[in-house]
Amino acid sequence: MAEARGYAVRDAGTPSRLGKIYKTYPCDLRSLLEALEQARLRSFNQGPQVVTVVTGRRNQVIRRYEHGKQAWSQSRAEIHHEREGQPPS
Repeated sequence: MAEARGYAVRDAGTPSRLGKIYKTYPCDLRSLLEALEQARLRSFNQGPQVVTVVTGRRNQVIRRYEHGKQAWSQSRAEIHHEREGQPPS
């Protein structure tokens, strides 16, 4: 993956087109934790939310929240297996 520039909390939208960006955060651990918590809280009233890693023009979804709970997570193991074309174990 390219060098991360930051994180963004945004409406989930559709798989092919993410929704509107709510807020962006710098690329550090404290900001990541704030983004994850903000997405979780927003998902109570604003519909499904995702946290993305911003790498220039590309975004990679790393978490999805629905109704205040984590609904999906992209772990490092899944990313590694997807690149090699192997199913995760």
